[in-house]
Amino acid sequence: MAESRLRVATALAAVLGVLVLLMLPATAGPASAAPETTTSGPAGSDAEAPSRFARIDIDSMTPSIVTTTSRPVVSVSGRVENIGDRSISNLTIRLERGDPIASASGLRTELADDDPAVAVAGPFEELTDSLEPGESIQFQMSMPLSDGPDATVPGLGISRTGVYPVQVNVNGKPDYGGIAQVAGSRMLLPVLSLPPDENRARDYVDPTAGEAGPGGAPGLGPDGSVSANLSSPARMTLLWPLAAPPQLAPGVLGGNTEPVRLVSDDLARSLKAGGRLSELLTALQRVVGAPPSETVGPASEAPSAETSAERSPGTALPGSEKLAESMCLAVDPDLLVTVRAMSLGYEVSDNPADPTSSTRPGTGAEAAARWLDTLRWTAGRMCVVALPFAQADLTSLARIGNPGLGAAALQTPSDVVDAILGVKSVRGLSIPALGAIDAAGAGVLEQARVQATAVASSSLTPTGRRDQSGRYRIGGLAAQTYEAPITAAFAALGTVPRTPALTPPSQRVDLADESIGSRRQTAVAALAYPAISAPRADQPDDTDRREPIVGRSAFLMPSTYWSPTIGDSEALFATARLLLESGAATPTPLTAVVGELDAARESARLTDPPGIGPVGRVGSALTSEATDAIRRNVEDSWQFEGALMRAADVAATPARYMSPLREDQLRAIRSPDSAGSAVYTQLRRQQEERIRAVASTLHRMTRSVNILDPGGRYTLASERSPVLLAVRNDLALPVRARLGISAPEGVEIGDLGVIEIPARGTRQIQLPTRGDSSEAVTIDIRLDTVTGVPLGDPISLQVHTNAYGKPLFYITIAAGVALILLTARRLWHRFRGQPDPADADRPEPDELERMLAGSGYQERRRTLQGEGAPPGEDAGTEPHDPRRSEDGGSST
Repeated sequence: MAESRLRVATALAAVLGVLVLLMLPATAGPASAAPETTTSGPAGSDAEAPSRFARIDIDSMTPSIVTTTSRPVVSVSGRVENIGDRSISNLTIRLERGDPIASASGLRTELADDDPAVAVAGPFEELTDSLEPGESIQFQMSMPLSDGPDATVPGLGISRTGVYPVQVNVNGKPDYGGIAQVAGSRMLLPVLSLPPDENRARDYVDPTAGEAGPGGAPGLGPDGSVSANLSSPARMTLLWPLAAPPQLAPGVLGGNTEPVRLVSDDLARSLKAGGRLSELLTALQRVVGAPPSETVGPASEAPSAETSAERSPGTALPGSEKLAESMCLAVDPDLLVTVRAMSLGYEVSDNPADPTSSTRPGTGAEAAARWLDTLRWTAGRMCVVALPFAQADLTSLARIGNPGLGAAALQTPSDVVDAILGVKSVRGLSIPALGAIDAAGAGVLEQARVQATAVASSSLTPTGRRDQSGRYRIGGLAAQTYEAPITAAFAALGTVPRTPALTPPSQRVDLADESIGSRRQTAVAALAYPAISAPRADQPDDTDRREPIVGRSAFLMPSTYWSPTIGDSEALFATARLLLESGAATPTPLTAVVGELDAARESARLTDPPGIGPVGRVGSALTSEATDAIRRNVEDSWQFEGALMRAADVAATPARYMSPLREDQLRAIRSPDSAGSAVYTQLRRQQEERIRAVASTLHRMTRSVNILDPGGRYTLASERSPVLLAVRNDLALPVRARLGISAPEGVEIGDLGVIEIPARGTRQIQLPTRGDSSEAVTIDIRLDTVTGVPLGDPISLQVHTNAYGKPLFYITIAAGVALILLTARRLWHRFRGQPDPADADRPEPDELERMLAGSGYQERRRTLQGEGAPPGEDAGTEPHDPRRSEDGGSST
């Protein structure tokens, strides 16, 4: 019986639970609620619903920063658009705020939380009865900073300084659903000080009469205003990065020996008016002014109320002296190298992975030249510091382990910036793009003789006291810390918002849900946070409160590829100028920061911050295979450079000729500019393309210098005749090489030493050869650079030396000895007056031979006849020769 009752009770509970779930959509109140993900609809309809039915675009929030001179009302204007596929009815809107942010991480976590806590909420106001898909409606709402004199006028309840999260919440009833939150937009409201307020004035107590009442706020004035905290001004240093993802196509040799190739024409669009880099440079004209020959075009967006004063385009903002003193231009030398090359004319590769692919003409040469001229003028009037070349990752440099590549990434950039811009940049400080380093990266900095760096506070942990300037010593390296959440807020600006790779998951805001206006307001609040969050001298210490690692430092480091519009930049400048002029912050030039880093005493240790890389560690997407390939390419490039020579008719030096290949390897290990696995996948693909392209060019260079194979059989005229060869060099510079020869025993070939092969020319070479035999032999000849890089293909020559070796030598010696002996014998007989026996068998000459004997013989004959012939002979008869034999022959 009990079991049957239990089954009945369980069934009834299940039925009631189902009924409650079915009634929830219809009974949901107008309070803020999470968006629906499923709805019930007609048969056959799609059950899935969008994560947001509508979108809120914030146009402005006034005041963007609350001060004693601000109106005591916060006003927000914007537009609500139906981005779903169904109508929304009964739309209402209200303003909500949360508790003040207690730490820098809250600048992002308060915006990333799916269910933020609401401390104060205003009443819902009717927006519209119905909003069809694709339609939008403008709104403007206001709410007092504090409660009104009576309870009928609710306010935001802000009674002290701080940075407050604010949300615009829109509720509505989508078709086939119930009342729910259909859109929301969050931003931050910085409160530097507060305007007068009657309610707060009641809590004021004259300090001379006693302590402030229990409701009194620090800094409370007799009129209810709250003063700014000026007891510990933040030391403001604002860097202004100018950088872009690598655009030079890989595998192209330098020194103007080959046409400049770009992977795309995106950089040209960025340099032209309205482009990202153009906007960044144009914004600086509001601080240092525009070149006399130029006027910067009007801002693309209307400035905020604080910067709406009438002024000519391109002129500096009034009172920008302190702001200019605190700012420093951070430039990527890779960007300068690329823009300068573009200004001289360039091409766009159809296949960036192939250095020999077809190209099309580039369109940004004029824009590049104009932008570079403006940058030179601007850089000459403000601080400039060089970023690591192409944002190369320090951990990857450590894994590659090539000191020359590390120097090219960290030491050479300052020289490149100085040479192109004509300035003297700040030295001794490296600013890693990622914002974090590990022990291996710190070792690379020390090896490159860089003594100081700037890193996010989340990448180190103090081992002792916290330094109020945010400077620590990590072994032999000094580090200036900055807040990564502020960097993330800057990265979210503009038309291409990003989430930096250093951002942990809990701080990753869905930027697609936020408009340009809301992201701008958040960035303004993030910039002001270090100056507003200072502890007050008149406030008792909070034992639970931990001082930030950065202390009172307002070292502001935007992400390198950020994209603020001119309106965003003006809002940042207006806020920074307000903080500096009010005394809440003090300008600190970067040169002063670098100089004071030497005095850093507090120690810290490096840690891996959360959110780095696909597996949560510091480093780029460098695989072990890619590491080995880059190491080989870099070594080969150094060896090739060591073998090249400068030519009088070529402007390129060996260093300028080969350095682009090493720079390509630095571009291959650039740090990720945003978070996400898709970013690492893209980086790996680009990395492989650059590595293969450089390897292809190096291989092509080795094939460009070779020995011209004569072919056939080579016959020497004698045993010491030289072997003639020709070598060809198709490179743009002369190359020094050596011949490596392998010959069989019996053939000796002399060593010519180092030979110089002219650029794009041919040289004849004579190899001294000596052979000991007359047989055909095979000689193998190869060509290497003086540094050991093999060139071209080895050749094999079939050579006939035409020599007889030792037998011929002995025969020649024997013949010489016999000749000497026979000559000596004849002379011996002649000196003794004896007939030579060798002449005995010589025949008597006939009449013709006598006639040919000449006048000497005839004269001797007439002389003999004149003296008288021997008896028995007449004058006409030849005298008898007793040596003559009976047959008329010689007896010898």
